[in-house]
Amino acid sequence: MAEEQSEQDVVWMNTIDGGTWGCAVTRTAPYQGRLTVWRTETHEIILDEQVGLAFDAVFGPDVADLAEWQDKIIAAVDAQNQSGETS
Repeated sequence: MAEEQSEQDVVWMNTIDGGTWGCAVTRTAPYQGRLTVWRTETHEIILDEQVGLAFDAVFGPDVADLAEWQDKIIAAVDAQNQSGETS
């Protein structure tokens, strides 16, 4: 990730496309987080936006939040792939 966060701030993290893309949500405030998607090889960030955290994500992400984040992540990666930045 371009900027490091302490582990306690990370609500959720994963990779997609065989590890080509990294994605994470880090807590920025109560009930708020930052969704970031980056190319793991170059650390280039392709998505960086504020997102909500249902129930303050005390025990991890809410299923509905996770589905919303995944939709945004896939849209960002697909846009990169369509623009010629294939993985």
